[in-house]
Amino acid sequence: MLKLDISADCGNAPKMQLIKDLNIAFAKGDIETVTGFFADHIIWEMIGDRTLEGKDKVIAYLHEMADMKATGLVLHQVITHGKDAAARGVLMFENISIAFADFYEFTSAGSGQIKRITS
Repeated sequence: MLKLDISADCGNAPKMQLIKDLNIAFAKGDIETVTGFFADHIIWEMIGDRTLEGKDKVIAYLHEMADMKATGLVLHQVITHGKDAAARGVLMFENISIAFADFYEFTSAGSGQIKRITS
């Protein structure tokens, strides 16, 4: 079972909830839900590692990671403004914890579709 520690917010920013939902789905390994947030032309840049271009490549990468099941997610901070968002936290696995800081760009300020992630 996934242990969650999610920071509270003021509750008036729908994109904050979207980013929280995305990170929870990612921690659970729910590829279908995760990729539902992505535009078809998404770019995911993992600085110093790789850049994936297109939803099909991102889905393939997520399937490669499917065996890594998180045991916990701490989401310290989610910030949103216009078409941009950021999340900072820690994913816990059986033998390792990985801190992350992700930056998201939506297709527009009113959209729920992510077109770019920088990790």
